[in-house]
Amino acid sequence: MSLHPVSSYRVPELTARVARAAFPKGTLCLRLYDELGTIFTDHDFAELFAQRGQPAEAPFRLALITVLQFLEGLSDRQAADAVRARIDWKYLLCLDLDDPGCDYSILCEFRARLLAGGAEHKLFDLVIDRLREHRLLKARTRQRTDSTHVLAAVRDLNRLEKVVETLRATLNVLATVAPDWVRMHLPLEWVERYRRRAEDYRLPQEAKARERLAEQVGTAGHRLLELLWSPTEPTWLRSVPAVETLRQIWVQNFLLMEGVVGWRQNDNVPPARFRLSSPYDVDVRYAHKRSVTWVGYKVHLTETCEEALPNLITHVQTDEAVLNDNHALPQIHRQLAERQLLPSRHLVDAGYIEAQQLIESREEYGVDLIGPAQSNGRWQQVQGNGFDISHFQIDWDKQQAVCPQGKCSSSWRPQRDGRGNAVINVVFAKADCSQCPSLSQCTTAKGKRRSINLRPRELHEVLQQTRQRVQTAEFKAEHQKRAGVEGTISQAVRAFGLRQARYIGKAKTHLQHLATAAAINLERVADWFAGVKRETTRRSAFVRVMRPLLTTPQ
Repeated sequence: MSLHPVSSYRVPELTARVARAAFPKGTLCLRLYDELGTIFTDHDFAELFAQRGQPAEAPFRLALITVLQFLEGLSDRQAADAVRARIDWKYLLCLDLDDPGCDYSILCEFRARLLAGGAEHKLFDLVIDRLREHRLLKARTRQRTDSTHVLAAVRDLNRLEKVVETLRATLNVLATVAPDWVRMHLPLEWVERYRRRAEDYRLPQEAKARERLAEQVGTAGHRLLELLWSPTEPTWLRSVPAVETLRQIWVQNFLLMEGVVGWRQNDNVPPARFRLSSPYDVDVRYAHKRSVTWVGYKVHLTETCEEALPNLITHVQTDEAVLNDNHALPQIHRQLAERQLLPSRHLVDAGYIEAQQLIESREEYGVDLIGPAQSNGRWQQVQGNGFDISHFQIDWDKQQAVCPQGKCSSSWRPQRDGRGNAVINVVFAKADCSQCPSLSQCTTAKGKRRSINLRPRELHEVLQQTRQRVQTAEFKAEHQKRAGVEGTISQAVRAFGLRQARYIGKAKTHLQHLATAAAINLERVADWFAGVKRETTRRSAFVRVMRPLLTTPQ
């Protein structure tokens, strides 16, 4: 399909008259067109289409339909029906009243073009650019970030289900791409074993029987891999993605010892970050956070939070589910800097605060990262009734630490911790600690002497400054505004379906998140133009009735 760009589009006169009569107070689509125009242009997507061939549907319309369908939670078929039947959509899309619209399959093709051309970010970026032109979005203001989990569009499988389903999926793919090879090499008894989808209720319930089944499946998969890697077989079969997935999952779940395939125990499998969770989506990972466990991804949303302007999402990042929040911060700042949308103050929770990030945010981007520093996990700090690191005076020049009782450390050794981070291990003399009256507030170690691990000087000092800053009234008043991003996440999850991935694969899921964020921005801007006030925190009738009594002196 080719593109013949049109310089501009206008709403047909008849469509405009009917829309105004049908919606005298206006709708979201009418307000968006009246204030922002078509938002997209055909030229924005010109590089995705050929210069010759059958003319394509106007790309600006496909982009708008894509955003609108995420705004209203519509499928491709429902979105195509809305284009054909709804007057307000025709108004925004500049269509005649009798325009038949387009086939729903074009929307899927348009998303594929965006992904193939690396242009999935355009749906979001062009909306941002349009809002900046209208001065609804400014750089160097206050912004806030938070994350939430996203469920993958595949089933959550236990390990036994996963290996059975992986072998079954690989056999189906090979039967499609090389049917003659499958008929020639694979045994007939596999048809009965692997013709059905693996589901836990059909599998053995006893542990020994499940292990025997796992080893049977492992042996069959190992036999298939040996056949594929035989020098006499076509080498192109090994490059089939399903075969590579089979190989990886077999390495992660089985051991080959003296020619016998064995089932790995749960304590002998790779960490969740490297372990494939589904043969149908190799990007998803199993993760847990507090009481929540899921298989899927994690999405980070960054938004503005100024009183005089609408709260608009400025950045969307889709990550692996197992990555900590602080891993996302460098990319968030880098991409905001590329768009010239860096905040002056960035409000985050403790998950994003790490010493190196505090320094880089300030020195490289001029961003004041505002959030509480994470606890180091030591009981002295967690319980608050002991001497944590903040109670020790550090003399960096003399390479000594002084404890709360005035005793100097006996050793100072730079080393690496379990994660490979540089630390300084500081140990106090056993003779000093054993006679100390405050020993119970300092250590419960068997050796009865205190040791502390310090980060390098710059990192240590910025962490201590952050922990001191948290105690100030100014910090508490400023950081309260961070909670508003949780309302944005709630809106995205409940009203826009952000929690559930529509598509398989991280790239497609990220496209969904970008389109969802663009839809949220357009809805908020439409409300802003209509004078709709921001929602406040909702309280139940009981709380509203009793609240005056809570503030009245008894």
